[in-house]
Amino acid sequence: MRAAPAQLWARLGWRGLALAISGAAWISYGASLVVQPRYGTTLGVAVLLDLMPVHAWGWGWIGCGVLCLVYCWAVPGRDLLGLAAAMTPALLWSVAYAMGGALGASPTAWGVVAPWGSHALLIAIIARVTRPRCLVVTHG
Repeated sequence: MRAAPAQLWARLGWRGLALAISGAAWISYGASLVVQPRYGTTLGVAVLLDLMPVHAWGWGWIGCGVLCLVYCWAVPGRDLLGLAAAMTPALLWSVAYAMGGALGASPTAWGVVAPWGSHALLIAIIARVTRPRCLVVTHG
């Protein structure tokens, strides 16, 4: 009975767990943007809304979440698309809020720049710490 969770963990690991958590979070957040975007969000990311409507951005978040969930099972080193999908929406939102604050679109936008950016940074740290080891064989 204990073998199944151990096998699951051996396959997933910390890197896969980070991708799975990001995937679930991005799907949930994207769905909220599609169904009922909050006023503060649309105000904070107004610079992005000239490119696409907010519900389209929501579908982008959902797509990135699905990629995270697919790649959470990939072997480390072959999951780079999943890692990019975990980092990109958070970085994009962080930059959008920073620009929104700088341009005066939202007076409170500065308050969410660090939380969004920190998620991307944490994924980068996890990816670095759990990267696959390269074996170098020298003959001589």
